Amino acid sequence: MGSDDMRYYETFYGINTDDWKETFGSFVDHHKLLVKEYLSDGCLCQDASVASLTTNEFLYPRHIKKVYFIEGDITGHITLVASSCSTTVPSYRVTVCKVNGDSGVKTELFSTEWVEVNTELGWDAALSVGDERVYPFWINAWTKAKLSDKERIYVKVETSCSLCCDLWHSNDSTWEDLKVILPLKL
Repeated sequence: MGSDDMRYYETFYGINTDDWKETFGSFVDHHKLLVKEYLSDGCLCQDASVASLTTNEFLYPRHIKKVYFIEGDITGHITLVASSCSTTVPSYRVTVCKVNGDSGVKTELFSTEWVEVNTELGWDAALSVGDERVYPFWINAWTKAKLSDKERIYVKVETSCSLCCDLWHSNDSTWEDLKVILPLKL
């Protein structure tokens, strides 16, 4: 295998920080971030965001390299949970995108399209706990996408849950809520 065929796989986790925010391109004072390793358990972070008919975007605000490519199979998973009542998860969509730091233009690169799951998540009112479910995804990214030093990646998670559905993104290395593995050509 030639060196131009070699890929480097980088794993990212989605978290939502309370006391740290990033600004890049059209992301201003943004709290939902992609990290390569979980932060200290002592950091103030939110565990979940309301997912009902919502889009959540997780930005990786750092350089990876001046010019690099995403090419190969993107894998990962998201976690949805019932909160305050039983709920239905009809479908979800995960998209890997880029944002330009100068223009703020957001561009979708690769997507799962809408994945229909029609899952019921129960809620136990006596214990105040809801069912949670991990939904895997695979994205064919064999059309090479180029990123420059003026661009950053972000992952967009869209859900079409009924009421009482949250997207987990806790800062906890023992339970990976939102995970994305990107194939990079450096």
